[in-house]
Amino acid sequence: MNPAELKDFLDLKVDEYNQPEFIENDPIQIPHRFSENRDIEISGFLTAVIAWGNRKSIIKSSEKIMEFLEHSRMISS
Repeated sequence: MNPAELKDFLDLKVDEYNQPEFIENDPIQIPHRFSENRDIEISGFLTAVIAWGNRKSIIKSSEKIMEFLEHSRMISS
Protein backbone atom coordinates (compact mmCIF):
# COMPACT_ATOMS: atom_id res chain seq x y z
CA MET A 1 0.00 0.00 0.00
CA ASN A 2 1.49 3.32 -1.00
CA PRO A 3 1.18 6.47 1.15
CA ALA A 4 -1.78 7.85 -0.83
CA GLU A 5 -3.69 4.56 -0.53
CA LEU A 6 -2.92 4.41 3.18
CA LYS A 7 -4.20 7.95 3.68
CA ASP A 8 -7.43 7.13 1.79
CA PHE A 9 -7.91 3.98 3.90
CA LEU A 10 -7.31 5.84 7.17
CA ASP A 11 -9.64 8.67 6.12
CA LEU A 12 -12.38 6.10 5.50
CA LYS A 13 -11.82 4.62 8.96
CA VAL A 14 -12.03 8.06 10.56
CA ASP A 15 -15.37 8.62 8.84
CA GLU A 16 -16.57 5.20 9.98
CA TYR A 17 -15.51 5.35 13.64
CA ASN A 18 -15.48 9.06 14.51
CA GLN A 19 -19.26 9.12 14.98
CA PRO A 20 -21.32 9.59 18.16
CA GLU A 21 -23.37 6.53 17.17
CA PHE A 22 -20.23 4.38 17.20
CA ILE A 23 -19.14 5.67 20.61
CA GLU A 24 -22.54 4.86 22.16
CA ASN A 25 -22.02 1.13 21.62
CA ASP A 26 -18.27 0.83 22.05
CA PRO A 27 -15.98 0.58 25.10
CA ILE A 28 -14.45 3.92 24.06
CA GLN A 29 -17.53 5.45 25.71
CA ILE A 30 -15.98 4.81 29.15
CA PRO A 31 -13.10 7.33 28.89
CA HIS A 32 -15.49 9.76 27.16
CA ARG A 33 -17.41 9.99 30.45
CA PHE A 34 -14.59 11.86 32.18
CA SER A 35 -13.33 15.43 31.97
CA GLU A 36 -9.93 15.24 33.71
CA ASN A 37 -7.07 13.97 31.53
CA ARG A 38 -5.79 11.60 34.21
CA ASP A 39 -9.25 10.04 34.63
CA ILE A 40 -9.61 9.69 30.85
CA GLU A 41 -6.21 8.00 30.66
CA ILE A 42 -6.80 5.67 33.63
CA SER A 43 -10.29 4.65 32.50
CA GLY A 44 -9.03 4.14 28.94
CA PHE A 45 -6.12 2.02 30.13
CA LEU A 46 -8.28 -0.12 32.44
CA THR A 47 -10.89 -0.60 29.74
CA ALA A 48 -8.20 -1.59 27.23
CA VAL A 49 -6.78 -4.12 29.71
CA ILE A 50 -10.09 -6.02 29.78
CA ALA A 51 -10.96 -5.38 26.11
CA TRP A 52 -11.32 -8.93 24.92
CA GLY A 53 -14.53 -10.32 23.49
CA ASN A 54 -17.99 -8.89 23.25
CA ARG A 55 -18.26 -5.08 23.35
CA LYS A 56 -21.32 -5.13 25.64
CA SER A 57 -19.43 -7.35 28.08
CA ILE A 58 -16.39 -5.04 28.03
CA ILE A 59 -18.60 -2.01 28.70
CA LYS A 60 -20.34 -3.78 31.60
CA SER A 61 -17.01 -4.82 33.16
CA SER A 62 -15.57 -1.33 32.68
CA GLU A 63 -18.61 0.20 34.38
CA LYS A 64 -18.04 -2.10 37.37
CA ILE A 65 -14.42 -0.93 37.61
CA MET A 66 -15.49 2.72 37.40
CA GLU A 67 -18.06 2.10 40.18
CA PHE A 68 -15.29 0.64 42.32
CA LEU A 69 -13.25 3.80 41.66
CA GLU A 70 -16.33 5.88 42.58
CA HIS A 71 -16.50 7.55 39.17
CA SER A 72 -13.93 10.16 40.20
CA ARG A 73 -14.66 13.47 38.43
CA MET A 74 -17.02 11.79 35.98
CA ILE A 75 -18.97 14.00 33.61
CA SER A 76 -22.63 13.83 34.60
CA SER A 77 -24.56 11.35 32.51
